Amino acid sequence: MGYSHYIADLTKTIETIAVVGGYPFLFLTVLLEGVPLLGTLVPGHISIIVAGFLIRIGVFNVWMTCLLAILAAVLGDYIGFFLGKKYGISLIDRIKPYFFITDDHISKVQGLLNKHTGKAMILGRLNPITRALMPFMVGANHADKNHTSDSSKKEERRFWVFNIFGGSIWAIGSIFIGYAFGAGYQVANVFTGKSILIFVGVALIIVWGYRFVNVRFRVFQKYELFILILNIISLWGLAQTVQGTLVLNSQLANFDIAVNVFISGHVTPLMANTASWISDGGAFLMFIIGVISLAFLLRRDKWRSASIFILSLSSSSIMMSFLKEFFMRARPGDALQVLSDPSFPSGHATMAAAFFLVMLYLLVPKIHSWIKRELFIVLCVVSIIVIGLSRVVLSVHWSSDVIAGWSLGIFCTTASILLVRYVGGIVHRQIIQDK
Repeated sequence: MGYSHYIADLTKTIETIAVVGGYPFLFLTVLLEGVPLLGTLVPGHISIIVAGFLIRIGVFNVWMTCLLAILAAVLGDYIGFFLGKKYGISLIDRIKPYFFITDDHISKVQGLLNKHTGKAMILGRLNPITRALMPFMVGANHADKNHTSDSSKKEERRFWVFNIFGGSIWAIGSIFIGYAFGAGYQVANVFTGKSILIFVGVALIIVWGYRFVNVRFRVFQKYELFILILNIISLWGLAQTVQGTLVLNSQLANFDIAVNVFISGHVTPLMANTASWISDGGAFLMFIIGVISLAFLLRRDKWRSASIFILSLSSSSIMMSFLKEFFMRARPGDALQVLSDPSFPSGHATMAAAFFLVMLYLLVPKIHSWIKRELFIVLCVVSIIVIGLSRVVLSVHWSSDVIAGWSLGIFCTTASILLVRYVGGIVHRQIIQDK
């Protein structure tokens, strides 16, 4: 089970990509975040934090990163100021619906400006919405006041002072946040392992992305916070099983062996035949129900539900195949069925988790009888568990293969739900605004 060299190669590849494309990406995202309206869609702040993290682990150069981040922040704000000065507030009024800017967002910026321009430019950077609008609004207010030539130059010099000061403090502070996280990463790496920490980093990005989208577009319902939590829990479960396969004599590896030995000594022909029927019959039944369900959704023009269904199952299948080829884990030697493909993760467990979870998401809200609804939930959960356990009973998978399969299927399904809900919510809002 020694796959550490794969992780080392993957880490080296990521570092190479980060070095080659990281600096231009950092400069571009931070620069664009200062451009009015467009900046609300660009994650410049998170790019600087990630850059600070990469400094701490030795991927980025501290001086180059600081220079590019400050320069991009200052230039980006000046572009916003220049556009505001030239076109005024009428530009935002014409195109704000296409970037989901509301009058409330503009009011917040205007409220800060009415107090003090310098403070507004510095404090405005703390909010993702005001950060993209503040320089433009400063320029627009400057244009509306009809300054003389001398006073205009004086106001522009004041803008540059606050712009350079605020941009520098914001960029360096954000880099420090990422640097501090990188220090914690290196300490934690001693006690956990790179695979766990990679997954933790992915989880943080997912949570940030959820908040980033919801702050700007308000497309997620309250109950979808549960989907996000389930997504993070499943990601953590997948991380734990991956880490267990990378370490010889780990607790999880020993658990796999113990379960396999126990099953081998206690399985009966009846149990084996039942497990085989559940395993093969369950896969066939999922295929039949899946085809019928998808045809029904497409016939009724339920495009969002159909998209969730297709994306959940296809992403689960693709990720499952990738992980199998990546880890190339051997199956137990006493398997009751002869299979040639790799063991980790279990394909049956992955697809069962994805299939029945997406069925729960799509159908439970349609079942009005609470008894039928609860019975349906229990049936789906039991089906996921039983299909996965059947693979262990047949000794064609280690226990951790099944746990990883469950985790992967749940992760891909919940991620698909959030992604489709995001895209669908944006399109729906745009249609309403166009009307």
